Amino acid sequence: MIKNIIGYMLFFTFLALYAAVVSTIGTDWLPDHPLIHLVYYPFVGLIWIYPVIKVMFWLKRKRDRLDDENTQ
Repeated sequence: MIKNIIGYMLFFTFLALYAAVVSTIGTDWLPDHPLIHLVYYPFVGLIWIYPVIKVMFWLKRKRDRLDDENTQ
């Protein structure tokens, strides 16, 4: 139970920080050119999935072990 709470807190914290950093970079640091934004935003919109998948697998691994123990 504690692991799930920690995992979801990590997820939401990461997502909030990631969105803040990505939007800051996109509005303040990148040139105001539509082609650059067309490449940047889809890329950063998909790249956050990789670290989140790692956390979700970490959370699921514990549940799978508990399910295996309960079925035996």
